[in-house]
Amino acid sequence: MTAPAERMSADNIKGELLAFAAKGGALVAGVADANAFGAAPEGHRPGDLLPGAKSVFVVGGAQPRAADWKSPHASFMETSSTSDRINALGLRVANQIERNYGYYALMVPAGVDRGRQPFVSVAFAAELAGCGSKSIAGPVLNRDHGFMYYSALITTLPLPADGPLEDPVCPAPACVDMWDEHGTTPCLATCPIDEGGCLGGCIKDGRITETRYDRARCTTRAQTYWAPGFQQALQATLEEKDDAKRRMIINSSGFTRTLWSMTYSNVSQGQCFECMRVCPVARPKHDLR
Repeated sequence: MTAPAERMSADNIKGELLAFAAKGGALVAGVADANAFGAAPEGHRPGDLLPGAKSVFVVGGAQPRAADWKSPHASFMETSSTSDRINALGLRVANQIERNYGYYALMVPAGVDRGRQPFVSVAFAAELAGCGSKSIAGPVLNRDHGFMYYSALITTLPLPADGPLEDPVCPAPACVDMWDEHGTTPCLATCPIDEGGCLGGCIKDGRITETRYDRARCTTRAQTYWAPGFQQALQATLEEKDDAKRRMIINSSGFTRTLWSMTYSNVSQGQCFECMRVCPVARPKHDLR
């Protein structure tokens, strides 16, 4: 079959895809060069998932609502994720590429591969596509919208790449001021690694020069539901000899919330948003009446 894309320029195709993504609900979108993932682990690069990959199209949006951040009930964010919407949009863009332009398009799965590694880092793809930049706390932040969810699709369709941002979003000016005065930032102060938390880092001349993240510590705190929580609860249930205690585990609120997060409410593995709750990037959009 003759692909319609052969009669169109790459710029025009990209423009159509960006318009399609925006109409579908994307707040940001961009393209990364599939060959720019050299820093990613071998086996977790675009060409490892889709041979002949040329581009990675990234869409971002569906971030938590202002009221989600405002709620003092921290666990509310655990069971109200809106990430499903952006994953569905990524799949629609992939279908658009295959049906309208005749090229392969593979959406990067939202879960993890072996060793708890992402199949391809969607966060890294978002950086390379110019949708935002990595924060000192870890998540990729967009200058206009702050924290949001991203979806990435790998395609054999060659598209003009946007490339990373020249001026990083993080640290925000307020964070630089706080660092200069107190030696910390809002996110680092929320979860300081040297005081039993998960985050650490350093800012010099207004730029991030070091980041630290205790993954093992964070996992035991921020991934207490979903698959890891279910595995722990299942092991405890199987090892418990007392029938009454076994029933107590199965009927506990923790076990119930684990099943809830897996089967209905949330595909996200992380349930802690406290570092992002205090982030000043795009803060005016969180402060409503």
